[in-house]
Amino acid sequence: MIVYDGLKSDFMRSVEGGLIAKEIEQNILDKLGFHTTANEFMSWENSMLRMYMIMNDSEIPSDAGVAIEYNVPQTAKRIDFMISGYGADNKPGMVIVELKQWQKIEKVEATDAVVELVETYTGNALRKVVHPSYQAWSYARLILDYNAIVQDKDIKLAPCAFLHNYIRRDNDPLDDEQYAEYLYEAPAFTRTQTKELKNDIVNIGLHFFLKNVRPYAASCSEA
Repeated sequence: MIVYDGLKSDFMRSVEGGLIAKEIEQNILDKLGFHTTANEFMSWENSMLRMYMIMNDSEIPSDAGVAIEYNVPQTAKRIDFMISGYGADNKPGMVIVELKQWQKIEKVEATDAVVELVETYTGNALRKVVHPSYQAWSYARLILDYNAIVQDKDIKLAPCAFLHNYIRRDNDPLDDEQYAEYLYEAPAFTRTQTKELKNDIVNIGLHFFLKNVRPYAASCSEA
């Protein structure tokens, strides 16, 4: 199930009109039957504006598909943002963007059982949570494992994370060697890396947008 889906052009108009958070909120009420919190509403306001900045690029076509708050099949997990399309070879693909408003993280030392944790302030408390690249990568794996449409149509998935309030520094714990595997599979972009994320979408993760683009993510909710 997808809370919000449409074209890039729809998304851009909704953000420009100051309506996107309200539309997501109303869709959650209509589709899931519950009200969202003020904090979650504000997170959409902030994060969708950041994604507007990313999507505001002529090399990402206006008829690319956009999906927000996609419920991963067989789980209670929701993917923040997805972009979809077909490439020059007519093969479909989607990029998965895990959005974080974090401003600081610390490494959590790995154990034999767990290597993917970081510590950050979230949910009004300091918590140990999974690294955002691991989270994006794990969502892609879950979709590959449980979504029959993705399997049958051989849809390429390109996960990444966007920490749009986070300023990367030298020897940043975000980039610690113990997270290298997940960073390789799902690159993490930060506040000052808007250009890099755009380039990744256009040139790497979403090179399939170069021709014959149309929305695709919505059909994946059927699985």
